[in-house]
Amino acid sequence: MADTLAASPHDTEKLTDSLVEKARRIAPAIAARAADAERNRKVADETIQDVADAGLLEIMVPRRYGGHELGISSMVKVVKALSPLDMSTGWTLAFYMVHNWMWCLMPEQAQQEIFANGPSCRGPIMVAPTVRAVAEPGGFRINGRAKWGTGSAHAQWCMVSGIVDEDLPAPAEGEPPRPPTVHMFAMPWQDAKLEDTWYTSGMAATSSHDVVFDNVFIPAHRVMDATPARTGEAEGGKIHNSSIYSSAFTPMLAVSALSAMVAGTLGVSAHAVERAQTFLSTYSGKSSVDNPALQIRLAKADLAAQTASTMIDTLAAEIEADALAPPVPIERRARQRAMSSFIASMCRDAVTLLAQGAGASGHMSDSPIQRAFRDINMASCHVVFDQDPTMELHGKMLVGRPPPVILA
Repeated sequence: MADTLAASPHDTEKLTDSLVEKARRIAPAIAARAADAERNRKVADETIQDVADAGLLEIMVPRRYGGHELGISSMVKVVKALSPLDMSTGWTLAFYMVHNWMWCLMPEQAQQEIFANGPSCRGPIMVAPTVRAVAEPGGFRINGRAKWGTGSAHAQWCMVSGIVDEDLPAPAEGEPPRPPTVHMFAMPWQDAKLEDTWYTSGMAATSSHDVVFDNVFIPAHRVMDATPARTGEAEGGKIHNSSIYSSAFTPMLAVSALSAMVAGTLGVSAHAVERAQTFLSTYSGKSSVDNPALQIRLAKADLAAQTASTMIDTLAAEIEADALAPPVPIERRARQRAMSSFIASMCRDAVTLLAQGAGASGHMSDSPIQRAFRDINMASCHVVFDQDPTMELHGKMLVGRPPPVILA
């Protein structure tokens, strides 16, 4: 099936603005459901329905499947508007959006199966290669367990990364060991088994439970080699005319998660300003609005949030520009991963600054500040946002000393 002609920049901007406005209208309901979402350890069913009805999950799905075929820049704008006061829900929805993009890197037959029932498909994709796969006629048999199954509470399909067990000749004397063969395997959710393991101090609504795979057969057309996808050269992406599907894999994942963190930082910064204008001290009975120390904290957090917002927009635009001419060089991908971790740390520090200055009442269970504080401190621990290795990698690339193995 051939793609239709690409949308003009004007049409893209107009459609993006429309989706952002829909996201803004949903945002208050998401905020009102935040405490329940955290308590229930899943995004509210009503939120899933609202977002699906608004057509937000298919933002990066090809138009041939009924999607909007927009890029990561548009997705970032939508997520920033969608969930400013519930980072955990925003993170889950952002992953659903980027996972819909990832399905489009699979072989065409798999894509047609995944989108057979509509223009979006919810489900976790676990990229750490923790399961084992054995080749069989027509496909692979997989076994094992994968962690971090974000979005498993409302899953329809899932995909997991695994190491293929195969008989390879031993390396010659003096040669380094050969890296294992890693593929990604997609399947309907009913072929997997969820284990209720997600008990955490933050990001509770993401439902990032463990997922177990017990002797599951995966036909060959639902298997993807992840290596070409890292450079924007996934075979399944080449069937689409849009450059969106030539974006580098790891930067796309990083920015999608980061969009929820930026949204939460913007949201809690605005909330803290509103709170300061009405809050009365229990001890003095006076308003805190004239407290210089608080004003300084609000100013620092506001500038950090606005800077993070500008930086993620710049980063998303870079990823889209790189996708116009794949393969995307490792130097670009390493820099983008470092930039993502830098923005994440900026967001964490801004929210922490506000939480430290919010007083005891800012840590009551109904306060968005305490929830944002716990969520962002957990989210920023994600391996992709670990500043030390990402900055070291970027630094090594700058001085011409790349490591022998690079994951970016």
